[in-house]
Amino acid sequence: MKIFFRKTVLYFLKKFAKRRLKNFKGKIIGVTGSVGKTSTKDAIYTVLNTKFKVLRNKGNMNTEFGLPLTILELDSGFGSATKWFFLLIKAYFRSIKKMYSEVVILEMGVDKPGDMSELLSIVKPDVGVMGIVAPVHLEEGQFESLDDIFEEKSKLIKSLGDDCVAILSADDDRTLGLTKGRSKKLTHTYGFGADADFKATSVEESVDGVTFNFNMEGRRVEAHLPVLGKHHVGVALPAIICGLSMGMSLEETLEALKRYQLPPGRLNLIEGKKEGSIIIDGSYNSSPTSCVEALKTLSELKPKSGGKRIAILGNMNELGADAEKLHKSVGEHVKDSCDILAAVGKMAELFADGAEENGLKKVFRYKNVQDLIDNFTDKIGENDIVLVKGSQNNVRLERFVKEAMKFPEQAKDLLVRQGRNWGKI
Repeated sequence: MKIFFRKTVLYFLKKFAKRRLKNFKGKIIGVTGSVGKTSTKDAIYTVLNTKFKVLRNKGNMNTEFGLPLTILELDSGFGSATKWFFLLIKAYFRSIKKMYSEVVILEMGVDKPGDMSELLSIVKPDVGVMGIVAPVHLEEGQFESLDDIFEEKSKLIKSLGDDCVAILSADDDRTLGLTKGRSKKLTHTYGFGADADFKATSVEESVDGVTFNFNMEGRRVEAHLPVLGKHHVGVALPAIICGLSMGMSLEETLEALKRYQLPPGRLNLIEGKKEGSIIIDGSYNSSPTSCVEALKTLSELKPKSGGKRIAILGNMNELGADAEKLHKSVGEHVKDSCDILAAVGKMAELFADGAEENGLKKVFRYKNVQDLIDNFTDKIGENDIVLVKGSQNNVRLERFVKEAMKFPEQAKDLLVRQGRNWGKI
């Protein structure tokens, strides 16, 4: 869209979204952080949707456009001026239509300074959930440091009224610091350390999922998530707290979490073409924190007889001046996680360098995902466990997953970026 048209569309979307929210009597939950926002939003939805009528962002519609579209329950017009014209007409009528949801859960994405302020000009959450702050969105025109990222994201918590609830990660010193000056009764911390009000201990993982002990107020209860990745316990904890804060019992929240499913591309298990092979699909995106966690998950899974652990790692985007250092730091974790590494992209060569320096023998380098598809797909053998992890733009490893999965006809339902518009990029 041209700049004038884009600004005009955004102006009316915001206007109509705010009009619709004016008469909304339910609860609004805002979710931010650098890692796991979408998974956290969906975990909260899984819990609350068992007791309430809940509206949430579709996919990652968490931007200045995505937020009002979510509130208006409309899809994007993408690059079509005609579609946007008709969408604005729908938006007007939707703005005067009553919202039947009792809870609205909004993932609030921040890529550059001012983004959170823009989102907060549309909506004022009653509950703010903030996870850890990690080194992402550090390219030119985005943020200059972790402190800058924190300052922008923390606006969500700082905007909360005196009677609003803050749910904060205790595993990040910056985020934990936001408890100062807030009511203890309305401020809850979560995490894996001793400082958390609600904490997870004794975390165990298998191909059947993750089990852990949930600890609160002197009480300890065993919980189960049917997903891979110990770090996903960190998205379940705020979901439990949201359920408790809205009057659900602990037993109800834990039972609801047994139905939790990860969004596409977030370490989902997909059956591979080769007999017994499994793909761990983390192709949605990648950052230093999430990539290391994914490698930890791979390291703890044991292949069946004759199987190998394979890591396919693509570039991590938007890391700015520290990109080389951060890629090298992740590369140090590779050797202990897999038997074979396939590095995809220029920066990912640093993964390969680090793996070789630490003694990994089977290391392959590919220029892009098509090069990977053409030259690596046949290297996957029976009973292999294959982690696929990379960033979005100019990486697109979901294309490899589609080639390597047993039933590619299921790609539309199981993989990210399968819409018609993505096929043109």
